[in-house]
Amino acid sequence: MKKEEIGTLAGIVWRALNEKGPLSFEDLQRETLLDSESVCTAIGWLAREDKTCFDEQNGITQFYVYQEKYY
Repeated sequence: MKKEEIGTLAGIVWRALNEKGPLSFEDLQRETLLDSESVCTAIGWLAREDKTCFDEQNGITQFYVYQEKYY
């Protein structure tokens, strides 16, 4: 997989999270129509760039877009 492909996958995942809000891994696959390797790669890319975060609730990890808040 090339870096350019990873960036494209990251964009697909980011847009899905931005439009739908927090999503589980399975929901991300369903929304983006990407395979598990592609979703994992995209999440890793986004996490490294501080563009996504995740929380675990009731044993399910939810991914969401990181948004800075200024008070």
